[in-house]
Amino acid sequence: MDYIERRAKRLEADYRHCLRDYKRALSRTWILRERLGRLPLAALDGAGGISSLSSDLSAVAERAEWLRRRTSEAQGRLKVFDPDEQRRWNKDVDGHCRMLMLDGTRCGKPTVEDSRWCAGHVDMWDDCDPWGGHIVGWWRGIHIEYTLDGAYARLSRPLPVGLNTLRETIAESKETLDKESPYGTDDLCTREDIARWTTMPDEYVEKR
Repeated sequence: MDYIERRAKRLEADYRHCLRDYKRALSRTWILRERLGRLPLAALDGAGGISSLSSDLSAVAERAEWLRRRTSEAQGRLKVFDPDEQRRWNKDVDGHCRMLMLDGTRCGKPTVEDSRWCAGHVDMWDDCDPWGGHIVGWWRGIHIEYTLDGAYARLSRPLPVGLNTLRETIAESKETLDKESPYGTDDLCTREDIARWTTMPDEYVEKR
């Protein structure tokens, strides 16, 4: 079983787990509704029983709705996962891992399973991407911090990103800087940092 098959198995297991929890919550909701409908009013009069049971029913129903949405999302991730497409997208490039590292380099370790990733990165799928896109590396966004000395560019903490998230992060950083110009830079965020974190890696630049 290669990394693509492992990913498919995880998506399937996640969907089954979500579906099981949703069915349990749905069953609990119906049980409480039936119980509320069968109780005689005299048994609850003046004891706050109706209010208490209704509150329980509302809480269980809300959880069931949340689980329904979670199950739908898990099902969506499973349905759009195409093993053949993922193999094409993740095919080995040059025998060296392509994962973007924080120092601006690629990982460079030997690739495994005919993928573009090494053994330490091959299973790092992008949890931020709802459709199961692969993490391509770590990236920083840029925001503006306002101080008594003026506005300064600042780097966010590094986050693992998929390709779509990478593009969005760069676009948002550029937009923020354009809106807030002029702004200052210092050792916490240099002009070189800004150039680095607002430049798309060459292999992900869309060819026109």
